[in-house]
Amino acid sequence: MILPTSKIFVFDLDDTLYSERDFEKSGIEFVYNYLEIRNQNLEFFLKNRSNWIELIIENTTQKISIDFLLNLYRNHFPTINLYHDAKVFLDELVSRKIEFSLITDGRSITQRNKLKALAIESIFKKIIISEEIQSEKPSEVNFCMVVDQKNHSNFVYIADNLKKDFYSPNKLGWTTICLLDRGQNIHKQNFDIETDFLPQFSITTFEEIKLINE
Repeated sequence: MILPTSKIFVFDLDDTLYSERDFEKSGIEFVYNYLEIRNQNLEFFLKNRSNWIELIIENTTQKISIDFLLNLYRNHFPTINLYHDAKVFLDELVSRKIEFSLITDGRSITQRNKLKALAIESIFKKIIISEEIQSEKPSEVNFCMVVDQKNHSNFVYIADNLKKDFYSPNKLGWTTICLLDRGQNIHKQNFDIETDFLPQFSITTFEEIKLINE
């Protein structure tokens, strides 16, 4: 698809710019190493991701709580990388001096650590994190915070979660684009939902977006 460089881009983070599964793997590995578990190898917990916390408690003699493990997981500094095509696209936006921001749900420390690990925290004009503003998508509040009196029709939102990402920007007159599941998304994409929640466009990679000068 072709978009003019006059557009203002806004991105989701998890499963849009990087794989959230990689964060999950990084967090489980961090907890595993922190507790120095010896009677099970790491692959055992990675293969049982749906109940890895309970399994870790079962496989350690240490007195630990679920909340303690969750805090270790959520607050760790992750080993993650941008999708290659996402990095290329962000680099192009930076080189062309095109404005772009980020809207993501999650805890402040978790999301900020992800941005630092990906080395992209400083490149966004605005970063909207749900915990920091006490509002979650699909609330319009989160989207209006990046507008600054600009025309809503100039904005493009690229994300992946059909349950919450596209409803408000659709209502606000933004261009909405869904990055299709690469095969490992945390939240599965169901397009059999109300039209208001559907994106206007779908892409399989950022390489499908071509920027032109107006």
